[in-house]
Amino acid sequence: MNKATNITLEQAAELIRQNDDFLILSHANPDGDTFGCSYSLCGALQSIGKRARIACADPLSQRFSYMKKAVIPQEFEEKTIISVDVADKALLGKLEEVYGDKVDLAIDHHLSHVPFAKHVYVDDTAAAASEIIYDLIQLLGADLNENIAVCLYTGIATDTGCFKYGSTTRLTHEKAGKLIDCGFDMGALNYVLFDMKSKARILLEQKVLQDMEFFADDKGAIVVLTEELMNSVDSEDINGISSLPREIEGVEVGVVLKQREDGWKASMRSNNVNVQEVCGLFGGGGHIRAAGCSFKNMTAEEAKAQIIKAVTDAINNLK
Repeated sequence: MNKATNITLEQAAELIRQNDDFLILSHANPDGDTFGCSYSLCGALQSIGKRARIACADPLSQRFSYMKKAVIPQEFEEKTIISVDVADKALLGKLEEVYGDKVDLAIDHHLSHVPFAKHVYVDDTAAAASEIIYDLIQLLGADLNENIAVCLYTGIATDTGCFKYGSTTRLTHEKAGKLIDCGFDMGALNYVLFDMKSKARILLEQKVLQDMEFFADDKGAIVVLTEELMNSVDSEDINGISSLPREIEGVEVGVVLKQREDGWKASMRSNNVNVQEVCGLFGGGGHIRAAGCSFKNMTAEEAKAQIIKAVTDAINNLK
């Protein structure tokens, strides 16, 4: 594959204008931002007469089922492939083998982005990739209707922790405000995104809190989620657990270790520690305060031992 070319967002818009039959890829283990990007961009492309559809290694969470209203199901042979909020082709999951080396345009906001597409647009100052898609839709002159606005707001709100994270900027709020002006019920949506919890989620939180382990003089906290535990809850409920350890007073780094078919995936959240660097030690990446990495072909105890050592070292380096 040829070397990736960095382009401007205006050039990305022009690339889209000149092409058609778009397949939009989200990362595996999807969150609100990657789906917010894919569904809003798909709907926007369809509104300007393009054919577009979405693909992801994992299904849309029931919590985000309202996003389906933004798009019309279309069947065609894809000719142009776009990835959204995907920092590395390995994050495509089972779709990597098919599409990993065929992506024409990658749009992302991760500082740790590893180029894999023919054309790349990365803005690591954006609090959410959905902020970038908002700007792209404006450049395309596409219809920013209520259904598309809901998808974009979901991406921005979830990736900023309902605008609580340090990555949130004035521009983030301005874009969110303009999206709210499109007419959806923000209060009702925020309830679904941040307050509504199933009985299964509450029981999972109870188990997590009971089994949480502290280390580094209680400045680190780690929990382990086995497949058995996760099978009883919606995928987005599991994503919501990631921030739970860090919410405890005095905890600098919270880690959630989730079981996968070939090992374990760690999701790290921090207050002051650069967890992007920590995860980078294990081939992962993400953001300074929120990152992830994988540990293949090892037990939970083996993965925990490596994580605890690396996080402890990072915490001690703050002194």
